[in-house]
Amino acid sequence: MGAMCISASSLADRPKYKGTVMDLIDEKVAEKLVAFEIEQDPALVHESLDMIEAAERDVSIGDITARKQALAQRLRFFAVLDRNIDPMWNPEDKPVKGAAPPRSHGAVYGSGEVDPATIADPAMRAEYERALQASKDYGRRYDVQFQLRRIDERAMRFVERFLAERYSESPTDRQELEELLSAAPINDARKKQLRSFFPK
Repeated sequence: MGAMCISASSLADRPKYKGTVMDLIDEKVAEKLVAFEIEQDPALVHESLDMIEAAERDVSIGDITARKQALAQRLRFFAVLDRNIDPMWNPEDKPVKGAAPPRSHGAVYGSGEVDPATIADPAMRAEYERALQASKDYGRRYDVQFQLRRIDERAMRFVERFLAERYSESPTDRQELEELLSAAPINDARKKQLRSFFPK
């Protein structure tokens, strides 16, 4: 519920560029990212990034308004990543499929996953079902975190190229970037990295 509120708020705060192709793409990207924060399906983030990158390729070098819209859209995308990437996630803590079956007086279960219905004791069965669900949930969360980091790496490579091609080292361009960064709800580490991509 919290993610839905944050996403809905972010969606409402987005500037409106009525009648432009960028506006249409912005709406579609925002819808996919709201859906991701509810469903936690990384495919939605992949699709959003594909749409953003396709739109950015169509921004002409001299179109200042379009490049600003494109970068603002990119920053909103990064804000979603920053909210959902867990900095404490450890890629070495890999998930294990299933859970060890319970030890029971008189009953012997195999070393692999067993059907909970075969466990006669209701308390043990319930505990085993919780362990199986926890294992499944952790595996899904691990996959989401892994995918988000791969998406993040790709997105940062592309935005580095976008900044190099569409911006110059002029004070006006730098001021535009700083204004966009100041308004974006992205973390300080990302702002610092984006500043390092700016033409010097």
